[in-house]
Amino acid sequence: MRLRTLLQMPGLGLTLVSGGHHLDREVRWVVPTDLRDPRRYLSGGELVLTGMMWRRAERDSDAFVRNLTAAGVTALGAGDHPEFHTVPSDLVDACARHDLPLFAVDAEVAFAEITERIVQRLSVGRSGDLASLLDRHRRLIAADGIGQILELIDRELGMECLVLSPTGRALRGSLDLAEDERAAVVARAHAADRLPQKVTLDRHRACSVFGIGSTIHTGRFLVIGDDHTRWPPERRLVAEQLSALLMLELDDPSQRPAPHVELVTALREGRADEHLMRSAGLASEGPTTVIVATGGPEALREAAVAETLQFDTCAEDPLRPPAAAWATCGNETVAVLTGPGAAPEERGRLVAWARRCAAALQAAHPGGPGAVGIGLADPVHSPAGLHGALEQARHTAALAQPRPGRIEVAEPDHLVSHRMLLAAVPPDVSRAFRTRVLDPLLEYDARHRSDLLPTLRRFLECDGSWRQCAASLHVHVNTVRYRMRRVEELTGRDLRNPLDRMDLALAVSLD
Repeated sequence: MRLRTLLQMPGLGLTLVSGGHHLDREVRWVVPTDLRDPRRYLSGGELVLTGMMWRRAERDSDAFVRNLTAAGVTALGAGDHPEFHTVPSDLVDACARHDLPLFAVDAEVAFAEITERIVQRLSVGRSGDLASLLDRHRRLIAADGIGQILELIDRELGMECLVLSPTGRALRGSLDLAEDERAAVVARAHAADRLPQKVTLDRHRACSVFGIGSTIHTGRFLVIGDDHTRWPPERRLVAEQLSALLMLELDDPSQRPAPHVELVTALREGRADEHLMRSAGLASEGPTTVIVATGGPEALREAAVAETLQFDTCAEDPLRPPAAAWATCGNETVAVLTGPGAAPEERGRLVAWARRCAAALQAAHPGGPGAVGIGLADPVHSPAGLHGALEQARHTAALAQPRPGRIEVAEPDHLVSHRMLLAAVPPDVSRAFRTRVLDPLLEYDARHRSDLLPTLRRFLECDGSWRQCAASLHVHVNTVRYRMRRVEELTGRDLRNPLDRMDLALAVSLD
């Protein structure tokens, strides 16, 4: 029941005092109380009725309303106090300050009568949900396609929905969520042991996220603009049916078609040909590129590849399958991308999109185990060149795993950089080199609460420009000079010597 409905019910004796912009809020239950802090008896969504017996001084109003908003109460009805003929101004001010709708209760109407009327209305509504459940179920089954399923739920249950990819891309639905809100939703979903999960967007907005697909890494997410923890069982059942139907409508990224697996297997064995590419739905002519992901966990690696391959998707239909085939074989996930997305002129956009997807997944798994490296090869123009592209992608993927808990992306340009040399050095040797060079700076910074290492990193990024470094750090140029002298003293390196500066740059790149 919405607050708007309360105002339209005759005989309740409720007059809106403030909060008219929140009349679409839902009332889940009604609770009369005169406790100063009733939070332990509230679970959110209630209309609280109070006779204000808790009020001893004006300052009590703010504390009372603050407790109600902390509990997620929908609105407050005040009245039935022997000393007050109207709602005290301090209570009105407190409700306005905490953005809580406030009703004045007519002195002639008992709280018990209001409670009984509202409970009766809520019970009728829930019975109606149950009575129409089978009819809704039949219409859901009859719906043709994802769009109709979501539209039906929106129209029949008033539940706006949105289907999200593992990185928070909006695929289908009417629920309007900003980019940062979608990021928060998928981060909560990835971190959850099980779904559905409630995600609080702000003080008065929450949504529920359900899983679609085999795992929370490779599947998609169904987001409903309501708090499922307040739903009656029959409404929860409708949402779960919707998730199941969407899973039938959507391709599960973790289940790869047999021709995709056959192509990737043949590619790894050096026998990919035009027939296998056509069987996988790919053009055998034109630019083709290979993408390799290694490391783990496997589900996260597969999600990174699947999302990377969506970069060429048109905005009008974000579910349109890309011109690509991919599969996991052994300890690597291999993808073959054809069409415009594989063209040399699109390389920069493809790499940028891969890094964006990696950043989104990494943010959803902060400090996660393992490391995932994604490598891209230069485009080739025939199946005969695919095996060489695979080897190139494998080398770049190896360069993209410098640190645990990261998803890194590398491209062929990195094969001619110092990262290639670093990747060939045993990890123990790399760690020993970094420790020997940088530990004196780390210890000094920890002991003196200074910023020698961050300043050195920025100094190197500014190509040794004192003024540029000082400007970017918002400090005086003499401060930078002083810090760099301390770096030289502690590391035994001379920043004017190109070889010494290279030592420091390599150590910082390993940090």
